[in-house]
Amino acid sequence: MLVIIKNILYLQTEPNQTRPRYCGNNSVEEKINIRLSQIDNSINFAKNDLMKIITLIWSLHFILISCGNSLSKVEYVLNEAGDNREEIEKVLAFYKEKQTDSLKYKAALFLVENMSGRSSYQKLPRFDVFFDSIGKYPNKSDLDYKNRMDYFKNCQDSVHKINSEYFTKLVYDSQLISSKHFINNIELAFKAWNRIPLDRRASFNDFCNYILPYKTRNEPIEENSRLKLSQQYNWALKELLDGRSLQSVVDSVKANFNYHINLKIDEFYPQPLSVSQIENTRFGICDDGSNYLVQVFRSLGIVSTIDKIPHWGNNRRGHSWLYVKYGKDEYATDVISRNDKLKEIYKNESIPKVMRETYFFKNNDTLYPNQQDVTADYIKTVNLKVKNLFNAPSNQAVLFVFDREKEWLPVCSGEIKGSTFCFMTMGCNVLYMAASVKNDKISPINYPFFIKKNGAISFYKPNTDTMISVILTRKNSLSTPRLYHKRKWITDLTGGVFEGANNPNFANPTFLYKIENLNSTQRKNIKLKTDKKFQYIRFYAQDAKKYIAKLIFYDENHQPLKGDTFIKNNVANSEYDKIFDQTNSLQFAGGLAHFEIGLKFKKPTRVYSITFQARNDNNHINIGETYELFYWDREWKSAGTQVAIDTLLKYKIPENALLWLKNKTVGKEEQAFIIDKNKRQYWLGSDNYK
Repeated sequence: MLVIIKNILYLQTEPNQTRPRYCGNNSVEEKINIRLSQIDNSINFAKNDLMKIITLIWSLHFILISCGNSLSKVEYVLNEAGDNREEIEKVLAFYKEKQTDSLKYKAALFLVENMSGRSSYQKLPRFDVFFDSIGKYPNKSDLDYKNRMDYFKNCQDSVHKINSEYFTKLVYDSQLISSKHFINNIELAFKAWNRIPLDRRASFNDFCNYILPYKTRNEPIEENSRLKLSQQYNWALKELLDGRSLQSVVDSVKANFNYHINLKIDEFYPQPLSVSQIENTRFGICDDGSNYLVQVFRSLGIVSTIDKIPHWGNNRRGHSWLYVKYGKDEYATDVISRNDKLKEIYKNESIPKVMRETYFFKNNDTLYPNQQDVTADYIKTVNLKVKNLFNAPSNQAVLFVFDREKEWLPVCSGEIKGSTFCFMTMGCNVLYMAASVKNDKISPINYPFFIKKNGAISFYKPNTDTMISVILTRKNSLSTPRLYHKRKWITDLTGGVFEGANNPNFANPTFLYKIENLNSTQRKNIKLKTDKKFQYIRFYAQDAKKYIAKLIFYDENHQPLKGDTFIKNNVANSEYDKIFDQTNSLQFAGGLAHFEIGLKFKKPTRVYSITFQARNDNNHINIGETYELFYWDREWKSAGTQVAIDTLLKYKIPENALLWLKNKTVGKEEQAFIIDKNKRQYWLGSDNYK
């Protein structure tokens, strides 16, 4: 059959045209261009002769037949390609003819048969000049980053003036990709893969999924990015080949890249960035940065992809990071951190699922068609069997986690066996709800349940016959084992002092108060015992990482004193004047050693009391704001609305209820919780300090 196809391709060459010969001196790109030109000429010549059209069709038919079970997948992609069908057919013909490249043909076939449904965003017009310009700014220090961000904000204003509206556009890859780029990508991928020593080289299956692909997700396709990245980061491969550890090389690449997370980039450019755009900005969301690093290591022939959490179990939206493998060495790391091992960091977190981006298409998985479940690689997992207690219809089995915007968000599909819904390898330390889904209609099958870290399960069926009195102090948890910075905002303030003086340098200052054992995000008021008068009064922190969010000095009638503000060694980029007003502001100041902030009065003045507040997330109870509490009983039901008259709320709720407190005045961060045996709020999947 191969001989027949080879002879057919020869017959399609024009009579007066000699067949070009591949020479050892030809570059990869020259060889590709020679063969594509030949196939183009064959197709064009055949268009003028009916018999040769039939011959060409049959030649491609033979190629597809040889695919065996892949025939339907290839046909589907070719039909999806529309006018671009010929470009994909050229690729298959290119590799099918060359008997010495059978592995490359398999790789090409793998890309085609798993291309169905894959799409890419098109770059938005008029933005190139801004991305090119921002790439010219230095990117070595925090100050450089600030300058780049200032320029970015100016770009944002300019773009909005030019385009009050712009629309993102997704196009199927099969309709976009050129045969030249397709083949060039395969050639470069094989070249890089073969540079890796045999004992470290990825298997062919891993090569196809994690080195070969021309892109990672739905970012714009850029034809020359693989070649550019392989040349730019060739030094990293040399270090690996010289015996340097995988982790140290990856960390060096990250340090060289110097990426910053900027969640507001969506306001400027509301779609994924291309490789060159990320190269220019060096900031964006975690997906953009991770995607760039994936492309870097794939260009070097190293297994690389994105691992992601679609949704945390404690109401935090998803997260993605870099996964690389070199031989038996593996490394999972966030794009902005240094020397971290996420498999150690995440083992105590609330994670329902960890999914790995693959190129292989699993059309039987509606939630994760191009992803592999690797949850068990990171955290303790259990297999779940949930009874259909509510006799819901047996449609599609889906497991949900709490989400304050959607109420419940799907994280896993399962199987139905009789009256039992089964879900495999689910993460512990997570609150779940199982349901039957049809046409987006969610029918819960049982009460929500929490899987503890040890695998034990607790269901939350509210006992409406037994009502209990509870006190609520927050609407969201304060910290998790990984994200403990909000708690440190409180504890790190310990040791800060308030001082008074009658000179601006605070020579021989009078000690007024030292912060100790602070354990709340609420404002704290202290009465001063001295009757001395001062023209200068300040908060002072000798050590770094101390932040003040509110600072008010009062007279004898508890009225705020006015004066000229002064501040030194402030790292926070905020409007620090707002720290002295009465509003519930999220502004803060501080962060550096020898930080000070205070007031200068017109004349020496006695200060009777001071109110201060640590940097915080404003998720505590604020006086004057409106709150509503809900409990779950086959749906979320209201337990009442209150306007806070204190820094806590009092409610009566059913025993063993799952609860959700909303601030209807301001704020979006909320998390489901229960009341523990001590009648305190217990945040499911988060830290719970007594």
